[in-house]
Amino acid sequence: MSDKNRKFQKLALACTLLCLPPFIYAAETSAATEGTPDRNGSYASVALGNGILYGVGMDGQKPMRWRAAEIRFGQDVDFFGRMPAGDTMRLDYVYYNEGHPDNNHRDGYALQAVYRKNLQPHFGLELGAGPYFSMNRTTVNGAEHDDARLGALLSVALLGRLDQYSPGLSIRLAYNHVLTPGAPSSDALLLGIGKELGAAHVSAPDAAADHSLWLAALGGFAQTNQSGPGKRFSYALEAKKYYGQWAASVSGIEEGDDGVRVDRKGVAMQGWYVQPIAEHWDISAGAGPYLAANKRDGGDWRVNGLITLQLGRDLGSNLKGFASFGRAVTFRNKNDADLMTVGVMKRFDL
Repeated sequence: MSDKNRKFQKLALACTLLCLPPFIYAAETSAATEGTPDRNGSYASVALGNGILYGVGMDGQKPMRWRAAEIRFGQDVDFFGRMPAGDTMRLDYVYYNEGHPDNNHRDGYALQAVYRKNLQPHFGLELGAGPYFSMNRTTVNGAEHDDARLGALLSVALLGRLDQYSPGLSIRLAYNHVLTPGAPSSDALLLGIGKELGAAHVSAPDAAADHSLWLAALGGFAQTNQSGPGKRFSYALEAKKYYGQWAASVSGIEEGDDGVRVDRKGVAMQGWYVQPIAEHWDISAGAGPYLAANKRDGGDWRVNGLITLQLGRDLGSNLKGFASFGRAVTFRNKNDADLMTVGVMKRFDL
């Protein structure tokens, strides 16, 4: 493995570790401010739109072809002590897809500190900024590359309240700017819908730390992030422990064989943030190291990264169904993969 790839691998692990302290801080803050509703709210939104990529490595401006999209969710935190009435700070987890400009397929994950100010009773302003870890599949001189980089995602959003339809519902008009050293920049306008969820109560898994463990089986397909290899069957077994809005998991993963670049299996450990979004429904984000061996790349065991978004549904009787979108991040140029699975988990008391 080249020195460049080693640096990228270390950077991925560092990013994973750096993302955990803010979540831990948020959990401690949430616990310390329990009983203060305006300091313990949560938020989720989805938005679609269009924009352009430009700058380094680009021949002019390239449109996103109306495929720009983001999913965000987060928890109110108290970074600076008491704030003016109506103003809040939030820590958001964001999945951002920058569309499909010619010869660019960039998407990634961001962690943003968001400041929200109410301008009028029915309008609000949000300013967000934070690190953005992205992956961009491009073709250079006839060879495909999966360019992974760390940059920044800056966001400005106007929110128009729709409380007459549902308390906390709002229209979201957002502008996103991506700044990544050594890679193209981008600008996009997105329109979507968001929901203030109030104090978060974890009802699907465990309401508080206890002596239970959740075991899960999941299956679906994996897709190598390069053209050529098709989808193949992938499956995993997972053990997860919940601590209120937080969780930790260990997974055994079989990604399958694409016949060209990836025949990989391994063990992943992830830390999770879990946010309820409706009765019996929650959305969660996980990240952590993924120790795996790829038979089509020497068969050596390497420490990679795994990032996952998951939508869960409480099925009752200590059962939960879920759908997951994961990204195995290897920094091996042609070996990253998307893992799209569905599964079921069951709670066992220890």
